[in-house]
Amino acid sequence: MTYEQLRVFQAIVTEGTFRGAAEKLNKSQPAVSVMIRNLEAVLGLTLFSRDSYRPKLTAQGRAIFDRTVLALREMSRLGALAKRLAGQQEPRVEIAINAVCPLRPLLGTLGEIDVAYPATLLKVTTESMGGAMERLAEGSADIALTTETDIRPDQMEALPFATVRIIPVARPDYPPARSNAFNTADDMRAYVQVIVADSSAGAREQSLDILPEAKHWVVTDFAAKKDIIIAGMGWGGLPEHVVADELARGELVRVHVEGFEIRTSQLYIIRRTDRTVGVVAEALWQALRRLSARGGIRA
Repeated sequence: MTYEQLRVFQAIVTEGTFRGAAEKLNKSQPAVSVMIRNLEAVLGLTLFSRDSYRPKLTAQGRAIFDRTVLALREMSRLGALAKRLAGQQEPRVEIAINAVCPLRPLLGTLGEIDVAYPATLLKVTTESMGGAMERLAEGSADIALTTETDIRPDQMEALPFATVRIIPVARPDYPPARSNAFNTADDMRAYVQVIVADSSAGAREQSLDILPEAKHWVVTDFAAKKDIIIAGMGWGGLPEHVVADELARGELVRVHVEGFEIRTSQLYIIRRTDRTVGVVAEALWQALRRLSARGGIRA
């Protein structure tokens, strides 16, 4: 059996169809079918039941798949070790960071990696909602730092990194914030809720922390959202580190809204385990892991 046959086998299982596996691996569907038939011939086993449109693993196939995941993961780690021993630096490493994450406390770690590996371009992008995870899944980011927990354990590993509190705020003279009174959802439908759009291409309709049937203004980042709220033109949830100074000065206050109490978001560092990890990406991962072990980041 070959590494490429195992990659095809894993892709069929994770994508659910031969066509999906072919598209993911940039191969033709007949080529994928031939590789699986050859793998089955080498093993002397039937890996898939082909009685329905979607291939289903046989009992034997399930046992082989479990070992395949482990084998591919070990081969990825072996490739990373070889690169480290050879001292090869990737030309580019990208980390996608969810916009709720405080960036300033990360700069020291990112700067250390940049100095240690000058031949590698370290690119940092900020994304909203599902954007960071999408970039990781499609392969345009090596590491994601995000609140997303919907990972595929056969392809990814995730480590808890830090927590961020999301606080509903408004200007003190904004009608719902003029007192500490509790505002019902019906009360708030007359006012503008400012929300940040999902930056992922496959954005699903947002539901988290969004008041149904209310007026919504949609912006692309937290800076614009905060400006609108400070101007007294709406209300919304913002990360605590983004509004800490304004809350301390009284320029913004917490607004009490039904179903919108302070929420704590868990941040994770996530990377793919089904791809070869380069020396710089591995160094960045380990640096973030050490930072997490020291208590993560604090705004």
